[in-house]
Amino acid sequence: MLSFLKQYLVKKTDDVQSGFLKLIVEFDPESASEAEIGELDEVLTKLTQQMVAARASWDKEQGEAEAIKKAYELRVGAAERLQAQMDAAALDQKAPFEASLAKLVAELEKMVPEVEREEAEAQEAKTYYDELNQAVKTASERLKSARARLTEAKRRMDMAKIRAERAAEQEDRAKVLSGIKQQADKLGTAFEAMTSRAEELEAKAQVHQEKVKLLTQPKEEEDPLIAQALKDAAGVAPEKSLGERLAALKNK
Repeated sequence: MLSFLKQYLVKKTDDVQSGFLKLIVEFDPESASEAEIGELDEVLTKLTQQMVAARASWDKEQGEAEAIKKAYELRVGAAERLQAQMDAAALDQKAPFEASLAKLVAELEKMVPEVEREEAEAQEAKTYYDELNQAVKTASERLKSARARLTEAKRRMDMAKIRAERAAEQEDRAKVLSGIKQQADKLGTAFEAMTSRAEELEAKAQVHQEKVKLLTQPKEEEDPLIAQALKDAAGVAPEKSLGERLAALKNK
């Protein structure tokens, strides 16, 4: 039952991996869409996880193969020593060495299939890891290529959009400049009208100022003789002194 389950799980894993590999083979970086890139990215993640697990399995199998190989070689060395000791022993002393050697050789004979199995499993684990490693590299290269092409296409699209916006802005500026020129012409006409009106008002102000000068009598401190002459011309009697005013009161 356990053997059946192991084989079933291995078969399911192979099926999944075959689907992944098929997707990688059929993936076209030249025309990949964002959805296809996302799908390959998920596959790459799963394959990478399998690759990491395969590497750990390979390390484990390789460690076991090396350990049993080392134990086998150690026993072979021990058997060779026993063989040499047996050959050097006297005839009546060979039996113990021969018995131990026979026992050790029997163990070595039993170990041979196990050594071969561990070495085969280590090689299978390495082959499985190498396949996954190559699949991961292929998927990674295709993913980078597709992503780069998609990024470049997006960059070109963005640049085209920017150029279109700039062209539209230039067109708008040209229209605005044309509008500004028309407005300037209108402002020129308004400026001329305002200048004419200002000159007219300034002329009126100057007339008023001249009239003020003519109507305003000069200050007495400027020239008392002119001031008195102006008063006399206007029929204004000169102001009497205190003595004259007192004399006039006495006469009454």
